[in-house]
Amino acid sequence: MYHFAILALLALATAKTVEFVLGLIGMDRSDTIKAFVTLGTGVLATELLDYSVFAGWGISIREAWMGPFFTGLMVGALTYVWPSVVDSVAGLTHRRESTETRAPRAA
Repeated sequence: MYHFAILALLALATAKTVEFVLGLIGMDRSDTIKAFVTLGTGVLATELLDYSVFAGWGISIREAWMGPFFTGLMVGALTYVWPSVVDSVAGLTHRRESTETRAPRAA
């Protein structure tokens, strides 16, 4: 279970890093470039950390380089889930704030 959490949090860090860097260079809306940069950043992060989720789950793979590489692709793919999660949580928190600050209505 910890390994899935590591994947999810690496994906969040990758998504925010790519969003920040592409925002700095002014390439915010190019989806094709963003997809390749996101997948590449995920692979780079897991290669630098030498992290393989397959080793953590006890799954044997053919070559040692495949573990971090495919883990990085999983991290890059999970980055596309995070905007929906963040929007959902933000919607829940704003809904609670709006109901708490509203004045009661008289019938």
